Amino acid sequence: MKRIIRALVIALFAGWMSSSVVAATPASSQQISAHDAEILPMVYAAMRSRVFIQKVAKDYLYAGNDIATTEAQREMKIALKKFDAQQKKLTGAFTDPKTKNLLMFIRMNVDEIKSILKKPYSLDNAQEVIDLAEAISEGEKKIAMELRKKLSKNYPSGKGQRYLINQIAKYYMAYQAGIKDQNTIRQMRKAVKRFDELMKEMKAYPGNTVKMNQILNQMDKLWTIVKQFYLDIEEGGLPLIVYQTTSKLDKNQVKYAKELLRNLKKN
Repeated sequence: MKRIIRALVIALFAGWMSSSVVAATPASSQQISAHDAEILPMVYAAMRSRVFIQKVAKDYLYAGNDIATTEAQREMKIALKKFDAQQKKLTGAFTDPKTKNLLMFIRMNVDEIKSILKKPYSLDNAQEVIDLAEAISEGEKKIAMELRKKLSKNYPSGKGQRYLINQIAKYYMAYQAGIKDQNTIRQMRKAVKRFDELMKEMKAYPGNTVKMNQILNQMDKLWTIVKQFYLDIEEGGLPLIVYQTTSKLDKNQVKYAKELLRNLKKN
């Protein structure tokens, strides 16, 4: 049962399942089979990889534009290391040619990003890192979708707050750095809307403890402030505030998920 509950929370944490799924039944009677519990961690690895590659692109843009340089460079290295760890899990889990080929494509793109990171920052290099990160994210999403077909039931899906908040900050900084196209604005505003929806789901979850609600209240206050900065992307001028607030939101999401897991284990 503990393995099944952990798989459920892992899926929620990865943003692959909405909080409404967890709220549907008590922890002691979650209808997730042992088969699904084996697959969900692989979904988690794919979706978590999407988070880390977005962080790499975001931190590259910030470091390259001398905003929170030391922290951005450190976080970028950590994200790359964590991305590689998730890929090792996925590489050993598949034998079919199509998925192995996709994983090879992802590895080639990551190696290309690593090569660019060794070069002096430029707007062209920044655009290439953004494009490569999006291609990798698309590949990871495809892997998660294929894994989903193997599950015994259909779970609701979402991008996940950690993925979204890092993607939003990446688009914000890209625009400030000089990548001023309408697609950047459109994609960022789409991500903001989805983040809003996920915040409402988390706040509505009836299993929230006092501590979980405290974390959510902190997130809500931060989000209410920074959301307008994101939407005013064309006005800009607040990259450091956006970076710091994004980091706090990301860390609070991790705290919330850990508290949720701890609470479910108790029940």
